[in-house]
Amino acid sequence: NNMFDGVTTNQEVLNRVKAMSLKGPLVLIPCHKSHIDYLILSYLLYQNNMQVPHVAAGKNLAFWPIGPLFRSGGAFFLRRSFRGAVLYARVFAEYIHKLLEEGYSIEQFIEGGRSRTGKLLMPKLGLLSILINAYKNGACDDMILVPVYVGYDRILEEKSYLHELNGGQKETENFFQLIRARKFLKKRYGKIYIQFHDPLSLKQLAGRCNPPLVQMPSKQLNALVRKLGYQLINAINEVTVVTPHALVAGAILNYPHKSFSLSQLLEVTQTYLQHLSLLGVKLADTLVSDPQRAFEQVIDAYCQRKFIETIGPATKEQSVDVIYGANEQRRAFLEYYKNNCIAFFVPAAFTAMALLEKDTLQFCTTDLQERYDFWQDFFSHEFAYDVNRESKFYVRKSIKAFIDASLLVPHPTRPDTYAVTPRQRERLKLFAFFLETYFESCWIVLNYLMRHSESGISAKDRLKKINDRGNRMYKRREIRRKEALSKVNYQNAVDFFISHGIKGADNTEKIEFYAAAIKTALQHLQGREESGRTETAVNS
Repeated sequence: NNMFDGVTTNQEVLNRVKAMSLKGPLVLIPCHKSHIDYLILSYLLYQNNMQVPHVAAGKNLAFWPIGPLFRSGGAFFLRRSFRGAVLYARVFAEYIHKLLEEGYSIEQFIEGGRSRTGKLLMPKLGLLSILINAYKNGACDDMILVPVYVGYDRILEEKSYLHELNGGQKETENFFQLIRARKFLKKRYGKIYIQFHDPLSLKQLAGRCNPPLVQMPSKQLNALVRKLGYQLINAINEVTVVTPHALVAGAILNYPHKSFSLSQLLEVTQTYLQHLSLLGVKLADTLVSDPQRAFEQVIDAYCQRKFIETIGPATKEQSVDVIYGANEQRRAFLEYYKNNCIAFFVPAAFTAMALLEKDTLQFCTTDLQERYDFWQDFFSHEFAYDVNRESKFYVRKSIKAFIDASLLVPHPTRPDTYAVTPRQRERLKLFAFFLETYFESCWIVLNYLMRHSESGISAKDRLKKINDRGNRMYKRREIRRKEALSKVNYQNAVDFFISHGIKGADNTEKIEFYAAAIKTALQHLQGREESGRTETAVNS
């Protein structure tokens, strides 16, 4: 109550979760953005006369005096990896089985740890697999899976996340950190948003399996767990609340020029807000009641926190319209908040990117499909896609939203044909700009791989060298966005390239293929002049 301005939640859905808890133990699956997550969720359930869950916590939180306190409050601690610890894994699985058998609720963070980037991480399936196996072995008649979104106007861990993204080592949790945390009690962090997705009955999901879950071979069971993991991540994304902090951060970073006036920034935020409204996305109350006032308050807050800086008046005649610019050293903070809402813009960004590459003023839906699928695959380690929807669904949905926003015009006589003007193409870039940071991160990684042969270098050392190269490329202005210097982005790009057969400089043909794709994308986003440095680097 000292730190936050209250909690908003969808009470109606929470009541349905409460009713479903009578049918079997709840498995609460929230996203993980802050250490506040597990505290506020247990508190909210307690306030609603619901059983407080046993929380799966990392072993790093078992330090004195917090460890014993958390354990008595329902936490159970586990290792990050069970690899090679056969007995430990067996004992842990039996413990989970016993909790479910006794009817206790369990809370697990499917991302494995806190997201340092602001967006949801790929699902970690180890504990989920143990839970499914416990149900398969008869631990309970039904298991109720409850995806939960927990979000904040502002998070406590801003500085530590930025330090880690820039290549710094994570500081291990300890008693002295707890002492230093007292300073957070003196600040205000806005609202907390908790949204419950409609609960999913594992019994019903298993009933649709063929063969039945009890008879399912291990390979097919692993595929089911993987599909369910992505389904849960997408369910959390579906109930995400978009805040004015997220939209303003996106507008600042995606504005095509380094400086902007208040009116120009508000115009971009309105474009994004209109798109979200057309998609039926859940918005923070302040965006519903008075969006312009909410945006202006956030801009003022970002100025006070030095995320953006005042440069000067727009013109001598119009001195009231102030000119702003993003603080280059704090762009990563804005990137975090932008990523809080990026999941809703990814399909539109892929569609807009495919349209920009088409480089025509008239097109059909099928003309965009191939490039949409290409970019969806390219960023498969960055964004979790809905496994129950085909990509063409999102292409058509994005086109419809663009038409409703007057960014595209249907052809008067030809079905499934659309026209776009040069001005509309420029407006569509505002959606494609959501991908620019990730393009530049991938380019840094590819730049490293094309210069180093596959060798016995450890993953940790390789990431450090990639980080060093990224810093050099930024200083040489080969990279435009400082927020692209992200250790998490680098790792995701490395995972993608390795999975697609690029392990070092010897894979020349594939490197040239993806280098050309990134170069073309950046040319469309940054213009010929801006992308000239990238083109020179590719040629060299």
